[in-house]
Amino acid sequence: MPILPRAALLDALAARFRADFGPGPLRCFFAPGRINLLGAHLDYNGGDVLPMAVDRGIYVAIRPRDDGRVRLRSLDFERVVDLDGSAVGAHTTPDLGWAGYPLGVWAGFRAAHGLQRGFDAVFAGDLPVASGLSSSAAIEVVTALALDALHGFGVHGEQLALIAHRAETGFVGVRCGIMDQYASALGRAGHVLLLHCAGPRWEHVPFDPAACEVLVLDTKKPRHLAKSGFNERVAQCAAVHAALRAAGVERPHLALYELADLERARGRLDDVHFRRGRHVLTEMARTRDGAAALRAHDYRALGALLDQSHASTRVDYEVSCAELDAITDAARACQGVFGARLVGAGFGGCAIALLAPGCADAVQAATAASYQSRLGIEPAFYLLRNGTGPVEVG
Repeated sequence: MPILPRAALLDALAARFRADFGPGPLRCFFAPGRINLLGAHLDYNGGDVLPMAVDRGIYVAIRPRDDGRVRLRSLDFERVVDLDGSAVGAHTTPDLGWAGYPLGVWAGFRAAHGLQRGFDAVFAGDLPVASGLSSSAAIEVVTALALDALHGFGVHGEQLALIAHRAETGFVGVRCGIMDQYASALGRAGHVLLLHCAGPRWEHVPFDPAACEVLVLDTKKPRHLAKSGFNERVAQCAAVHAALRAAGVERPHLALYELADLERARGRLDDVHFRRGRHVLTEMARTRDGAAALRAHDYRALGALLDQSHASTRVDYEVSCAELDAITDAARACQGVFGARLVGAGFGGCAIALLAPGCADAVQAATAASYQSRLGIEPAFYLLRNGTGPVEVG
């Protein structure tokens, strides 16, 4: 289904809800997706990340039920779910597909708050699917917000993020850090989130939408290797951390070491593992420098750090690909572009470019022409703006 403007999307959401579940009152909620300006692959290494909630995300139309039945629909996926809550176990099953994310949140409320009542819900998004903009976390956060609002449990902010994160890691079984859920649940207009994943602790850092815009560059390459490659990188980082500890330095997370520690342990690491560790530690420095650049409103400095980050993910972390390199190279060659890098797990999907306001159309045209000339693929573009946290809408 094509991405609809917000008003049309909400109308379509309500129409599908009433067609499937009948007339009557319903409530609508929104949770944002996110882009991560800096901190590539740091959240699961206990590092610092700079995610920004965006003005696109996931919407849900929802109504509670008096029984324990859960009925789920989506405008973006054909699969429908209609089951009794008693059939929801501790983990998702393949037949549930996308519905595992909201069901995991419902199961979390059941475990933590004794929730037994079911609900009817229709989900829809204006995020491009599988783009690295964290639609799964937005589904989880919007479900948590909606269930809390329907039942008055008093869950807010970080607790919403933690329920959503447990749904993804415990129920769905994805080995991920906390960044995506925190970025969605704690988003604030005019700011990005500096999240210290080792705490976790966070602070909001100013982001001036009048000085910088974010353009998503969609390579149109499916991220077929993302899951296996991501899990491999998690395991490699764990091995690097073990080697550093064996060398005599005890720190709770890989990202908290220094480059000097990595150099001292070099004899315990092959070249691949050394480069994985080097990316993590240099990306930590770039993220801290990026927060300082934001506080100074220095978007050229921030863009240069994005360029360095992409080079590190390409050479040391090896999660880039020909398509991501080509599209970021093309964007960097355009006037008004501060910097560009891949986002998400890598191996395909999307990149971002930081732009001076007003040049998005020219950047899109030039980047598309260069990318198509090199690879014969027509890319897509999404101009994103700084967004809010999760809210009730309508």
